[in-house]
Amino acid sequence: MRYVVDMEVTNRCNAKCHFCPRDRTPHQGLMAPEVFEQGLAQATLYRDTVLASDDEMMVSLCGLGEPLLNKHVFDYVRQARAAGLMVAMSSNGSLLDEDKGRQLLDAGLQEILINVGEEGEDYEDIYQLPFERTLENVVRFNEMSDGQCEVIIVLVDHRSDPEHIAHMRRFWADHGLEEAISYSVMNRGGSLFVDHMQYEEYPELSMARDLLAQATGTPLCGAPFGYIFVGYDAQYYLCCSDWEKRAPLGSIFDASFLDVVRSKLDHVVSRQPVCATCNLDPINRLTEELRAEAAGAVPAGSSDRMIEQITADNEIVWGCLNQAGVHELSSEVDLTPGRRLIPVKSL
Repeated sequence: MRYVVDMEVTNRCNAKCHFCPRDRTPHQGLMAPEVFEQGLAQATLYRDTVLASDDEMMVSLCGLGEPLLNKHVFDYVRQARAAGLMVAMSSNGSLLDEDKGRQLLDAGLQEILINVGEEGEDYEDIYQLPFERTLENVVRFNEMSDGQCEVIIVLVDHRSDPEHIAHMRRFWADHGLEEAISYSVMNRGGSLFVDHMQYEEYPELSMARDLLAQATGTPLCGAPFGYIFVGYDAQYYLCCSDWEKRAPLGSIFDASFLDVVRSKLDHVVSRQPVCATCNLDPINRLTEELRAEAAGAVPAGSSDRMIEQITADNEIVWGCLNQAGVHELSSEVDLTPGRRLIPVKSL
C-alpha cells in the first residue's frame, strides 16, 4: 500500500479558481525549513516503525496552495529524496519556468500533477492566469523531464461536462502529454457550496446511514489515514479536505504520526466537525448515489455496488489502523446524528 504525507508547502496560491474556496482559509503562510525537516523526520519514523516492508511512502508537496511560491521547495524535494522517500508535487504550472523546472528535476522530483483543465480565454477567466505562459511551461517541462519525472495533467470537471473533459484530454495529448486524470469538484469539507451536496437536507441520508450500518458497521473514510496532512504551520490536520483547519491535532514537534491516529479515528467516526459536510465521507457519497439512482442518472444497482466498494475500503482502512496499533473504535465517541461533540482520545 502507498501512504502519502501531504506537506503543505503553502496554502497561498496565485490562481483564483472559482471552484476553490480560498477565502475560507482562516490563515495563510509558507512552510519554514525547520517545519519541513521535522515533518520529514516524523514521516521516516512512521515508515521505519509502523509500515510493512512492502508499503511505500510518498511525500506530496501540495497542501492547499501553489508550492512554487515557496522558495525552499527545491531543497524540500532534495531532502525527501535523500531520506529514501518518493516525491510528488501538485501545481498549476504558471510559475514552472525553465529555471524552476531544471531545479526540480535536479533535486529528484518523480511526479508532478498539473491542474490545467481549460484553454485560451476560458482558462484565463477561470484560473485568472495567462494561458500561453502556462501552456509553454507545461510543454517545456514535459520535454525537459524526458521520462525522469512523470507529468500528469489534472482536469477538474467543474462544468460537469464529460465532452469537455474528453476535449481537454485530446488537447494535452496533441501537446505530448498523454497522462491525464479527471476529478469532479470537491466541496472541501463543505467549505465550497455545491448545490447537490447539501446532504443534511436529503431523506436519503438516513437511508444511506442505515444501509452502511447493516453492511459494514461504522463506515470509515480512508483519506485521513492513507494521506497524512501536515500544515504549513506545523499542525497535523484531519486531511486536505479540512480547508478551514477546524480539526488541528497537535504539533509535529510534540506528536508523531502514530500519536494522532486515534484522534483522527474519533473525528471520522463522529463525522465532526468536517466529515458530515464533506463529499468524500462514505455516508454522503452513498446519499448522493441513492439520489442519482432514484433520478435515473446512474444505472440501477449502482448504490449496491457503492456499498460493496465502501465495505472493501473499510477493510483497507482497518488494515492501516491495525498497523498503527488501533484495533477497535473508542467507546467515547458520540455517534448521534448532528451532534457536534468532538471527543479526542490520544493513544
